[in-house]
Amino acid sequence: MEPAHQLILESLPQKPPRSKLEPHRELIRELRRKGRTYREVAKLFNERLGLYVAPSTLHSFVKVRAKHNKHTQFELPPSEPEAGFDPVAALRTKLLTSKPKPTRFVFRENEPLTLTSDGGEQ
Repeated sequence: MEPAHQLILESLPQKPPRSKLEPHRELIRELRRKGRTYREVAKLFNERLGLYVAPSTLHSFVKVRAKHNKHTQFELPPSEPEAGFDPVAALRTKLLTSKPKPTRFVFRENEPLTLTSDGGEQ
């Protein structure tokens, strides 16, 4: 990058967060992990913090920042990665310890499929 461009980037001040919920990110995360609904969290924010927020706004805030896992509830990731946690090593360990899926059918050319002895008749 050119030095002039680098100076421009360094001279720009940090932008404040766009969401009024950003300072409360960890609180929202913990309340959701403890099973609180978005409606309950919104009510708590209004009563305890004097901050009105719609439950749909909370849902959108969490959804945008969530890890995308199918079949699971949206959850905010931790703001900082856990110290000492190596996701690659964890995945390798999981792959090494997992057992191969047993076959349920036997294939023989020019014959119908048959179940293996573990799954029924052969």
